Formats: sequence, structure tokens, C-alpha cells
Amino acid sequence: MLDERETRFGRLAVVERGRRRYLAYCAAGQFVYQSAIDLDRPLELAARYMRLMMLGIVYADPCERIVQIGVGAGNMAGYVIRNFPDVVVHAIDIDPHAVELGMRWFGLEEDPRLKLEIADGVAWLEAARGPFDVVMLDAYDDDSVPAPLQSPAFFALVASRLSPQGVAVQNLYLPAADPKRFVESLRSAFDQVDVYLSGSSAVLAAYQGRARRREALVAKARALDASLRPPHSLAGALDYRARGL
Repeated sequence: MLDERETRFGRLAVVERGRRRYLAYCAAGQFVYQSAIDLDRPLELAARYMRLMMLGIVYADPCERIVQIGVGAGNMAGYVIRNFPDVVVHAIDIDPHAVELGMRWFGLEEDPRLKLEIADGVAWLEAARGPFDVVMLDAYDDDSVPAPLQSPAFFALVASRLSPQGVAVQNLYLPAADPKRFVESLRSAFDQVDVYLSGSSAVLAAYQGRARRREALVAKARALDASLRPPHSLAGALDYRARGL
């Protein structure tokens, strides 16, 4: 254990296992991991679900403004800033300790295109001036996604803040969340919900209008891969598309 502190959300700790470093909440004597980095490849995304969350950049057209609700140690926000130079990220987290530990232990850095704010995600979206092209939803407490961030009313709020060709991407840790319930809630506010699966994680891409054709998504992803050369292939992430839940 490298660092720990008591917060109003529980005990927060920075721990290392082998060559991986984690930000975790401790609940009932067990660690619930919120963020991770590979110490040998710190500029990459250590978890596949984080790579799948980057598909928001493929789905949105254009992709210039991203909101992330639930920043943790800032792995995904930092990755977007480093690899997608035309994107501004509004990174919102309710726990200032998580962001502070991200800067101390996980390489999270200030940047003119990174707008870090400590706030409740629902309240921030209610007051926000959109539209945004991508809303990344990755907010967890020490058990699961907080109840206010699972409701049809919340997803209606998210939908109202998106541009016409925008997308909401929701990370789900399947042992702690009911994916069918999330899909139903999302479908109350969005026309389409595409599902990507990898191990114990699902990423849901929700958007309006007609279903996005795989051929068009692959073409755009390959173009972004060729021009920007991100560490993780966007086109490769599309291979994790599932038929449904």
C-alpha cells in the first residue's frame, strides 16, 4: 500500500500488485478497484474496458467535446488528451481525493484541454451548457454504479446534453451491475444501444437515430488509427461488439 486516506465515500487507497498500480476503495475489508495503470506502460490503458470506452470517439461525429462522469485516477481522461489533439475533456468527479491521488500516483496532469471539476455528476450535467459529443459514464461507489446514475431520468438528462450525432458510453462491471436493467434504462432515452463485451466488463454505446453500420464505424476507426496512431487500435476495439444482452 502506497497511500491511503479516509473520505466521505469510504477508505481510499493506492496499492500495487506486481507491476500494476490501483486506486481502490476498501469496503468490508475488500478492495474495489477504480483505476489501474501498468507501471511498465504507463501511457497505455491497462484495462480493456477503458479501451472500449474510447469507441465514443468513433461513434461521435464530430468528436470535439467529451464529458467524463467518474474520473477516478484519470487514466481515460489523460489518454484522450495525449492521443486525440482536437478533443476537450470535461472530467467530473465527486471525490477530490481520487483526483488528488491520480495526480500524485497515476500521472494525471493539468492541461488546457482538460477541465477537471469536483462536482456531483447529475448536478453538473443539469447546469452544463452543451451540447457535448461524448458522455463517458464510469462513476462507481464502493459497491456499484450509484442509484441516481442508473435511472431513466438520468439517461434522459444525458441524452439532452448530447449533440445530434453524439453518444453516451457506459462502463459496466458485470458482477456488480445488471446489464439488462441498464440497457432498458438507456433505451428509454436513446434509439440505439450497442453492446461491447470483454471478460467481466460491458461497454454500452447509446445514441439516437438509425443503427450505425459496422462498415462505417470500421472505416472511421481505421482512418483515426492511421492518422493519430493511438497506442490501442480503435478498429480492434470494434471486434468486441456483441449481439446483445
